[in-house]
Amino acid sequence: MGQVSIRLNGYVYNVGCQDGEEAHLYDMARHVEGWLQRARTLGGAASESKTLMMAALLMADEIFELKRRQISPQAETQIQQAEQLLRLEGARQERLARLAGQAELLAAELERAS
Repeated sequence: MGQVSIRLNGYVYNVGCQDGEEAHLYDMARHVEGWLQRARTLGGAASESKTLMMAALLMADEIFELKRRQISPQAETQIQQAEQLLRLEGARQERLARLAGQAELLAAELERAS
């Protein structure tokens, strides 16, 4: 089992991880530190607990937004079916327009013939 030392909000923490996950843990720590910096920018000279709370809220907001935007596989299938129906409807409309044009030509020819 691996162990890394990460720095968050000025403090060093020793964190255990699976072997080979060290780089991922460092990346996550950098990401969290970025949120802490953003929280400090928004909150001014706040206490450590307020900075951590603001960073957690900012991260939660991003997570909720990503989940809201996520499309379920069922919704994706429904979108594909709707797109197929729209294509079929477009083809049907084109065919009806051609038939209407032919009917108008026939009507004009019949009118001239009488």
